[in-house]
Order: sequence, then structure tokens, then C-alpha cells
Amino acid sequence: MKVIIACLNSKYVHASLSPWCLLAGVREFSKNDYDISVMESTINGDVNAFAEKIINKKPDVVAFSCYIWNITKTLKICSIIKANCGCIIVLGGPEVAYRPKDVLEKYEFADYVLSGEGEWIFPDFLDSLNADLSAVSGLTYRGNDGFVNVEEKEYTDTPPSPFCDEFFENLGGRISYIETARGCPYRCAFCLSGRCSQLRFFDIQRVKTDIIRLSQSGTQTVKFVDRTFNANAERANEMLTFIKENYGKEIPQSVCFHFEIAGDILKESTLEILSSMPYGAVQLEIGMQSFNEETLRLINRRTNTKKLIENIRRLISFNNMHIHIDLIAGLTGEDLESFKASFDIGYSLKAHMLQMGFLKLLYGAEMRENATKYPCTFTDEPPYEVTSTPWLSSDEITMLKNCEDALDRLYNSGRFLLTLGYLTDEIGISPFDVFNSFGNSVNGNKMSLSAYAESLYNFFCDKCDREVLREKILCDLLCCSSSAQIPDTLIIKDPLYKKIKKHFAENVDKNIKFTILYSKNQVFAVDRSTEKNLYNRYEGRLYDIDKEGNII
Repeated sequence: MKVIIACLNSKYVHASLSPWCLLAGVREFSKNDYDISVMESTINGDVNAFAEKIINKKPDVVAFSCYIWNITKTLKICSIIKANCGCIIVLGGPEVAYRPKDVLEKYEFADYVLSGEGEWIFPDFLDSLNADLSAVSGLTYRGNDGFVNVEEKEYTDTPPSPFCDEFFENLGGRISYIETARGCPYRCAFCLSGRCSQLRFFDIQRVKTDIIRLSQSGTQTVKFVDRTFNANAERANEMLTFIKENYGKEIPQSVCFHFEIAGDILKESTLEILSSMPYGAVQLEIGMQSFNEETLRLINRRTNTKKLIENIRRLISFNNMHIHIDLIAGLTGEDLESFKASFDIGYSLKAHMLQMGFLKLLYGAEMRENATKYPCTFTDEPPYEVTSTPWLSSDEITMLKNCEDALDRLYNSGRFLLTLGYLTDEIGISPFDVFNSFGNSVNGNKMSLSAYAESLYNFFCDKCDREVLREKILCDLLCCSSSAQIPDTLIIKDPLYKKIKKHFAENVDKNIKFTILYSKNQVFAVDRSTEKNLYNRYEGRLYDIDKEGNII
């Protein structure tokens, strides 16, 4: 029997883990031999072309991994395959696992839906295709008297490693993923992780072997998909220490490891290890969601916000790893003023990225299943994003979208940090008001970096010292880009530039880029031959000058 396991990735750079987990399960647990392979594409690829590739293989069974980002295109491909090929189509993954009957009712081309841990369920399904399907854990299918829905089993073992030879042949240096635990200790109402299974940890020696193999594959980033990497501090410490001891040896120095952690439960021992990790070896993602204690209680999120703030500040002070923190707009009980307060606290931590997301009502999540407790409106199509709540109107959601756009372009890009510091710290405009007011003035319009910088200057120049604002924006442009054009509005033609340029060329480096700070009688200079910092910026240096433009 010929079997194809297919998956559409969100982007080419992401190497999906799920199809390889299924392949490993079939090879480990199946009683039969199958002609089985994995086929990957992206949601940006040609739907018809990918369907044709699958059809040309003449498979007997095609299995698709379904996620929020790929479900629409996946269903289109399945319909094309079914219309041109008599193969069996089986769907699995979080986008179908929590509504299997609905999927089979709505899409006639889908033959089976699998819910649960595919490494065990999928091989059992294949082995039972010509036998008794009623014992296949988590299987839903059309029976003679209606739908048959088999109860899921719970598994406690470590699944087989997905990292086979074919995986590495297909990886091609892309971002790779690794799973070292399954389940989550939390039961957040917007998330599925706590509902999938009880938290369990995989064999740590197997994990260490996989870490080394992935590190040596040519990938630059290894992302741990564990929902709370530090749920078990002792285990997290062992893995971090393993990475540290092997970094620059069996693990190439170019590899970065990404972990999602709960910031408030970090142990002192973990903080100590993280403080000593090699520069760039680790990046951390910390989901704060909100700083509104009542909102956190309503969504079943247990967070010590005081400890969270303290630990994030400590992590950033280590200056050796990228720190990414998250807020979610649209949560229960959080109105615009509350979200603004959460935003300003989050921004004050000065993480390297402050992601502002919007609540998504996922199939299987408590928030979707209990509309009385969690009232809101959301889009019918993926990603099922909130459009209004009793606390946030649709107009306010739209406004926050523009705020998010400005946050990404001004702060998360690393491009305008000096300007933002001036507006928030020196002028005293609240961070939320800076991004919200400017973001809504730009209204999401796409423009060049130069035009965006000019719009920023024009919007805020009447609210502060024009000359200082101009200089901050110029310094930012020097720090963030080697190709940024200076807006005409900000240019001052001064013969001193030629004199200062000659000084740097003769005494420092001819590639030094600089601007004169007239408000301070200083020169701000940037050497772009150096490495960028954790904020994705070149470091600048100040030089004092006299009235004739001589560097002092």
C-alpha cells in the first residue's frame, strides 16, 4: 500500500515536525510494510500543482496534518485529489481533531479524521484499514448507522524520534523544531496545549541525541515546541547545561535554541545557568498575555505578575539572549484602558520583542466551547480572530490593529528605539499612546523606511523639540539600516560634514556613518562593520566636537 503524509507549512523556512512524527510512528509500530513518504509545500504555493504532485504518485492513502494556518488550502487540495484519484483521505491535527463529525459532515472528500497522538494512532489505522476500524483510538468515520467515534487512548511513553535520514535531507538549513515534552501544566482557556494530554517528559538521553543531530544539520534555529519548557526546573537545567557544555564543540556556535517558558516560575538555578549561556545561543519567548489580575483569573491563567516582571528584567539584564514577550488583545474582562495599562507595563520591560497578538477562538479551546462564560464575536474563517467583546468594540479592535502595526515597525524592527525613548522617557507620552496615535494616523499604509521616518517626524514634531526629534530619528536610521535614505525634511547641508567625514576616514574607518547633533555639540557615529546587537541594531558612539567641527 502506498501512503503519503502531507503538510503545508506556513512558510518555506519552517520545517514542520508533524508528518515526520507520523512517519516515525508507522516505522516503529506498524505490523505491515508500507511504501510511505512525506510531501511538504507551503500555504503560498500553487494548490493545483501540489495536488497534482500527490495524484501523480498514485497513492492509496493520503494523510494531511491540519492547523489553523493551513486548513483552508489543505481542504482545497483534498477536494482536488478526491476528484482525480480514488485514494483514501485521512485528516488529523488540532484543526480537525476537536470537531471530527463536523468535518466529515461538511467535507465529503474526507474519509477519516484522527484525534490524538498520531505516532500510535496512525499506524494502527493503516493496519486496520482492511480489518476492524472500531478499535482504532481516536478514529472518526462514517458507519452504516451514522458516525463512529472511537474513544482516544492515553499514551505515556516517549514517541519515536522523527529525525530520520529523509528528514535531514529535506531540512535544507530551515528552522527546525524539537519536542521534548507533551502536554502543559496550565489550563488556559484560550489554548489547546493543556487539553491535549497530561504533561509528560520524553526520555532525556534521546532528547540530547536529537539536539546534537539537529545542531549539526545546518539549521540556524532549533525551536523547542514544549509549551512550558521550564515546567520541570531540574530537567530544564539539565538540557540548558548540556547545550552550554557542548556549544562550540558538538553544537556549532551559529545555532540558536528557542524556548517558550513561564517567566514567573523561573528558579534561581535556571536564571544562573541562563546568565552564563554563550551570547546568541538562546532566545526565550514568554507569554504574559495580560497584567490584569482579574482577566488572568477569568481565563484560568495562573501568573505571579510581580515575579514575572522581576524575572523578565533580570533576563534582559544578562544581555546574552533575545527575549520575546507576548500580550493578547481581546481577553475576557480587559477593556481598552486595561489593555493600555498591560501594554505600558510590558513595554517598560524593554524586551527585544513585544508581540501584540489578538485572541483566536480555536476549536477545542474552552473559550470557544463556553460562549456564555467567554462572550465575544470572531471570524468564521481561520484564524477565528476576535472582532469584538463586551469590553472591546469592533472599532477599538481595528484601532489596536493599527497600534500593532506601529509597534512592529517602530519597536520590534529595532529601527526607532532612540526616538521612542525620547518620546516616552523624556517627553512623557505613554508608550501605548505613542504607538496607538501614530499607528492610526498611518492606518497601516505601506511605505518606504524613509517615508515612514518622515511621517514619524511630521506627526510628533509639534509635540516636542523639533531639533532633538530630528536628531533621534537620524541616529536611529544610522543604527538600523545600511541602505536607509535620509528624508529630505531631515537633511541639513553643512560644510562641517565633509571635515568630519575626512577625520573618520583618516583616523578611524572610512565606512563610519555619522550625523551631527547640533543640540549637544556632538557627533553620533556608527561602524556598520560590527555585529548588530540583540535589538537588531548597530551600536552608536558619541564624539564631542568644538565649534569648528574638530573631534575632541
